[in-house]
Amino acid sequence: MDLWQILIRKYDGRLHITFPAYLIDDDGERLFFRAQVGGALNQITRGSNAPLQRSFDVVLWRSRWYNIYTNYDEQMRVSNYYCNAALPPTCSDHELTFIDLDLDVRFWMDGRIEILDEDEFIEHSALFGYPEDVQQNARRAVDDLLALWKAKLPPFER
Repeated sequence: MDLWQILIRKYDGRLHITFPAYLIDDDGERLFFRAQVGGALNQITRGSNAPLQRSFDVVLWRSRWYNIYTNYDEQMRVSNYYCNAALPPTCSDHELTFIDLDLDVRFWMDGRIEILDEDEFIEHSALFGYPEDVQQNARRAVDDLLALWKAKLPPFER
């Protein structure tokens, strides 16, 4: 397994979060990563840097405007899925980068669904000048995620 660096940026280009992850699978469209336990989770915009206490998985698609984190509890059971509306990723030299568009969805295993950071999305749309198509694709990403969850389609086969 190859160790990669995941770089998450804001729309203005500044680094937001970085962490190391192993590339588990790349089928040409979908990339599947597992975060490195003990690797540094550097949350630059929040001013924190700490070792990862437990693993999580990240699935990204080269053409989709979202990515999905599978978070586990202490017994490695799925705790929740945290999904980011984001620009499709770019890859080069063991680095994967994506632009976080602030709009998020969290699916809990008990069926709860949270749409998160709507206020941040609206604020940053104005502040950074998200073009209309970027805003529409971010909102469509949320709709697509909700449809995948409802239909129990991958990676939400629960």
